[in-house]
Amino acid sequence: MAEKNTWRYIYNPDGDATDVVAYGASVAEGRIAGKYQLSTTLVPDTLIIQRSKEKGIIAGADVSVDKEAAASQKIKIARMARSGRNGARPIGTIQLSELTAKASRKFQAAEVDPDEPAVLIYTSGTTGNPKGAMITHRNFHFQTTSIVKGFIPFSHTDRVIGVLPLYHIYGLANSLISSIYYGACVVLMASYSPQGLLDTIDKHQATILPAIPSMYQLLLGIARIKSRSTKIPKSIKYCVSGGAPLPLAVIQDFAKAYETNIMEGYGLTESTSSVSINGVDGVYKEGSIGKAGQGVEMKVVDDDGKDVPNGTEGEIILKSTTIFKGYWNNKEATDQVLNSDGWFFTGDLGYRDDDGFFFITDRKKDIIISHGYNISPREVEEVLATHPKVSEAAVVNVPSQKGEETVTAFVVPKTAGDTENASTSADAPTARELVEFCELHLATYKRPKNFIIVDSLPKSATGKVLRKELRGNVEDQRLIDKKE
Repeated sequence: MAEKNTWRYIYNPDGDATDVVAYGASVAEGRIAGKYQLSTTLVPDTLIIQRSKEKGIIAGADVSVDKEAAASQKIKIARMARSGRNGARPIGTIQLSELTAKASRKFQAAEVDPDEPAVLIYTSGTTGNPKGAMITHRNFHFQTTSIVKGFIPFSHTDRVIGVLPLYHIYGLANSLISSIYYGACVVLMASYSPQGLLDTIDKHQATILPAIPSMYQLLLGIARIKSRSTKIPKSIKYCVSGGAPLPLAVIQDFAKAYETNIMEGYGLTESTSSVSINGVDGVYKEGSIGKAGQGVEMKVVDDDGKDVPNGTEGEIILKSTTIFKGYWNNKEATDQVLNSDGWFFTGDLGYRDDDGFFFITDRKKDIIISHGYNISPREVEEVLATHPKVSEAAVVNVPSQKGEETVTAFVVPKTAGDTENASTSADAPTARELVEFCELHLATYKRPKNFIIVDSLPKSATGKVLRKELRGNVEDQRLIDKKE
């Protein structure tokens, strides 16, 4: 049996087919696979470093590391050499080419405790601090054999389009692992474009497409505009969407154009992806996240954790073998969401109707969901607050014309309200300056699309920023009106 909690960290920032090999090799050797999309390659990411109990870290040649913070945690720093076939290599690392050259066909997978972590997937919370969700071998097995199988009759004849990133639980669990388990073929796309996705589906006669709402909307757009000249593939049997709801009109029109229905899934990193799906066997309720999957207990409770009647709003909580083990080296955060009885508190508010369908109406957590990614407003705000011309900032979600959430930042300049010492407008940051600053400090999907300069932020008596007032009358398209 492999040594407990040994690691194989996947260093492949761009992501490609080698991730598939690296993940599989890690699990087969009984190690924990870890891959996290860093905010940037130019600034420190010490929050993740501080959650590790390893004796040292390996930093890329161009990655800045807070040496004092590392030293205070007794962390040693090993600098990754610049790329090059003959360049220096950090101790303990293995090149993929070297690994495959020495591989034996007689390899036997290690025996592991199914309740030990197989993968760590880092996700941002309301505090903005990345938390490593421990997804166990049993979590993945149950997700694949019970929940996924209950929604889609996977078989070895299926061809699954791998257009989703593998560092995200959706792509990892529902595209890669489910396909491997059932012996299906995974068609990996090197890059995404609407026409490229359409061509890939047609070329490989794909049968299953896990994707996000914007991808389906763009595919439908192609069908509407070029219906006479573009070949619409008919091989797709199952389409699954996640991350945000699709308008009913899109679902209906897509079914006509591609002759297949879109099922909408609901899940979290902590639940190893989907736990409920709307649209199974063509049974669909607009605005719903569907019924609980096979082997999933799902209910709505009040602030005291007591069940509420159907139609009554409360927090949606989950209990299942697919629920994660907890956050890596972060018991405090784990205890906030996972109780002693195994119930996971999602932070999503909603209700259950008399037919067993669940609906989300609001969020307890200040989370923005854009293109399937969870974005912590606090993380973006803390980055903006470090700009030399910014006093404070507040970040909210504003729906775009396509119904997707976009990150909008309200920024208060340091000169705001200082009538005595105020000089010129040059003292306030420009949109271009803020854009360039965010390009250096934030991953692409976390960067605000709009910057609004304001004199002050609306706050409560206790000093809490009132995000709802900043949104004004703009409706959050992810949320639905509670039906009476």
